[in-house]
Amino acid sequence: MVNRRNAAAVVVILLAAVSAAAVTSAAAAGRPQPLPQAQAQALITAPAAVQSGSTTRAISPQEALAAASVAGATVSIAPGLSLAQAVGLALPGAASSAVRPASVGCSANAAWHEWGTWPYQQRITDTTYWCAVYGDHITYTSSSVTASGTLCGTGWTSSQLIGGGIGYSWFVMRSSAGWNCPTVIPWVTLHPSHHVDISRNAWGSTAEVGSG
Repeated sequence: MVNRRNAAAVVVILLAAVSAAAVTSAAAAGRPQPLPQAQAQALITAPAAVQSGSTTRAISPQEALAAASVAGATVSIAPGLSLAQAVGLALPGAASSAVRPASVGCSANAAWHEWGTWPYQQRITDTTYWCAVYGDHITYTSSSVTASGTLCGTGWTSSQLIGGGIGYSWFVMRSSAGWNCPTVIPWVTLHPSHHVDISRNAWGSTAEVGSG
C-alpha cells in the first residue's frame, strides 16, 4: 500500500517539475517568465513609468453612429431622439436624414491609465464616442473598456456613468477591470483590480479626474 505522505510528496515534485519545464520553455522562447509571489506583487503595485495618456479627435456623425454597435459598449441617447438624431444625422421631426443640425458635433477619445511595471503592468483603456449640441448639452455617448497586460490577463471589465450625462454639458465614465497575474507557482495567481474616471464635455474636451 502506498504511503499517503509519500504520494503527496510525489505529486508536489511532479508539479514542480512541470512548472520548471514551462518556465524553461518560456525562457527559451524569449517570453517573460512568471516570478515568485513576493516579486510579482512588488511589480504589480509599483508605480508605472508613464501612468496615463489620452487622444481625442473630432469625428463624423456616421462614425459616432457606428460606435453604438461595438460589442459590449455602454450606449446612451437623449430621450425622445432616435440614434440618428442624437448623433446629428437628422433634426428631430425632419422628413429627411439629409437635414442635419449644424450645432451638433461628435468626438472620440481613447484614454488609458496604467499600474505596475513590466511584465506585470495592468492597463485600462476607455474608448468613448460622444455627441453634443456644442457648448450646451450631451445628446449621445458610447463607451467601451479594454484591459491589457503582458503577464496579467484580463479577468473582467465594466463601464458605468458616475456623473453628468445626457442633457448635461459634461459626463464622467468610470472604467474598471480585474486581472489574473500568474506567479512561478502554477496554483498561485494574483488578482489586482483598478478603475479610472474620465470626464468629457460638450466642447469636445476630455480629462482624467480620478483613478484607483
